This record gives sequence, structure tokens and C-alpha cells, in this order.
Amino acid sequence: MTKATLAQALECLGLEICTEAVETRGASGAGVHRVRAGSEDAVLKVTGSDESRELARRELTFYRTMAGRMPISTPRLLRSLDDEHVTALLLTAHRPSPPAREWDLAAWLDLASQLAVLHALPIPSENHWLGTSWLSQALNQPSSADGYWFKTSAADSARLALRHTGELADALRSTGDCFVHGDCHVENLLREGNELVWADWQNVGVGSPAGELAFLWSRADADGAEVPYDAMLDVYLSYREADPVQLRRALIAAELGILLFGWPAHAAYCAPAVQERLARRLVQLTDRWLSGAT
Repeated sequence: MTKATLAQALECLGLEICTEAVETRGASGAGVHRVRAGSEDAVLKVTGSDESRELARRELTFYRTMAGRMPISTPRLLRSLDDEHVTALLLTAHRPSPPAREWDLAAWLDLASQLAVLHALPIPSENHWLGTSWLSQALNQPSSADGYWFKTSAADSARLALRHTGELADALRSTGDCFVHGDCHVENLLREGNELVWADWQNVGVGSPAGELAFLWSRADADGAEVPYDAMLDVYLSYREADPVQLRRALIAAELGILLFGWPAHAAYCAPAVQERLARRLVQLTDRWLSGAT
């Protein structure tokens, strides 16, 4: 995003950059800035015409048409801009959550209940919320596996798991689809008082409930959290009806797929301690999958 694009968004929306703020850039490529909107702090997300705006427009559509119907809290859309040059969202500002390793049991269980309520929503009828997740695509195209794992302590487990990608894909499909946030991890969960505020809806749509839970768990485990897997799943199942055995197998399949295909592009740049946590988890999940455990 160029300075001219940011200047255009600020002028059109009548905003001022907070001089002490530092721009960040999310995975979607949007520039994110702290701004002043009247007397309150806000967050401005800007995507220019030289970048892919599909995700930015998807998030804008969510805030315009669905955010008000959510059973969970989200930032409020204050203003927006979408023309041939720029897509910009002005959202209410909220404080970040603490790192995953600092979450207590009550916080994890609250999140599990909110995920279940979100997943229980009726699937939207509009076609633009539909699609095939990257995880499903990766499991159905195992030849695209990255060689990262073959250089780690989990190499033998990775080779074994890659022989079962068809079964992993079947397990992932077995739970059916639901409405998902699409990028659920602690950094996208803000706070207002003690309440969770779900941000970053660029990947919202229809997808696998197991894939969503497994992605949350995999990110949290890599961050050093001691995730209460069983307790979270018990709470989740108390809010949303699902076959427990089927879901547990799907969760193993989903997290294995995320480790095999999602992490290699990032793990090579992680600290050795994080790499080792990922490797241990891959070994553990491969053993569980091959033993038929849930």
C-alpha cells in the first residue's frame, strides 16, 4: 500500500493518523493504522488497488451484512470506503488479548463456548461465503507437501502421515461444514473488559468446524500454551450437537494437515523451541492417528 493510498483513505473518511502509532500489516496484506475518529481511537484497515482486495471486500461485506447478527462480539464498522483505488474499513479499537500461554482455563472454556455458538449458526445462502478451504485442498493434493519436515526430528512421522492424507481428508469431511471465522487464533481475539471481541474477518465463510478448532489449537501450542484440549471439547459439545468420536478423529486429521501443509512456510523462521514444539506435536498426533485413538 502506497502513502498516496493511505492519504486518500484518510481524506475521504475524514481521519487523522495517531502520530505515535506504528503501521502493522496482517496476513491479508492490509495496512492497519491507529487513527482518531472524532474524539475516539479507531483502527483503519486499508488495501490499495495494487494489492488483492478480495479479502478486504469479503471482510467489508461481513461487517455490512452479518456482524449485527453474530452471537459473539465484533468490532463495529464506523465508516468505510470501497472504490477502484482503495478498500478501507474504520473499526472500533479494542485492546489485544494476552499471549496464548497466559490464558487461564476459564478463558479457554469461554472461547470454546463462543466457537460452538458461532458454528451453530445457519449456513448463509449467499454463494460468496462458499469455497474450498486451503486445508481441504492440501489434503487432496499431498504431492504439494513441503520438504521442511524431512529435515526435522519428526521426519519419520511426517512420512507416515503423508501416506494417509486421503483418510485425513475423509475424516475432515465427515463432520460437515458450518459457518466459521476462518482465522481463529488468539491474536485475532481482542478484549473489551472481560469480553472477547472477534476481529479480522477476511476469511469468514463456510468451512470445517474441526479445521477451525485445530487451527486455534495449533497456533496456541506453538505459542507455548498448555491448551486444555479435552475440557474445551467437552464445553464445545455441550453447546453444539456433534458426534464426539467423529469430531475427535476429525480434529486429529485437521491438526495433522495444518502441521504438514500450513506450518512449513512459517516454521523455518520460528525459534528452535517453537520448531521443536511443532515437531513433538506432529509425532504425537501421527501416533494417535495410526493407533485409531480419539
